[in-house]
Amino acid sequence: MNVSRAQQIIESEKEITVLHNGTSVWLQSVNENNQTARAYTKEQPDNEMDIPVNELQES
Repeated sequence: MNVSRAQQIIESEKEITVLHNGTSVWLQSVNENNQTARAYTKEQPDNEMDIPVNELQES
């Protein structure tokens, strides 16, 4: 995935499934400079992580 698509997913009114290493994650924000997305899993919403956008897959 790229930064632009990650931002589109965040702004979308639809629920779009995004996977990181096979696990579904919710995207919160995108850092264009670092090429990362702030995300968390449904199971652990308090465990936020910065993930390189090139490691994310749209399902």
